Amino acid sequence: MKKIDRVLKQLSHLYEFNRRLKTYRMKNKGPAKKRLERDANDRRTSQS
Repeated sequence: MKKIDRVLKQLSHLYEFNRRLKTYRMKNKGPAKKRLERDANDRRTSQS
């Protein structure tokens, strides 16, 4: 396997990990969850 193939494979894995991380929901309720939700909402509105 060529080096470019390995790099593309690693990037693909990182993309999938990042996608799953963004969709992950915290199970615990509390200030940390509220802060994460607020930050996620801020990011969504700033991208529009």
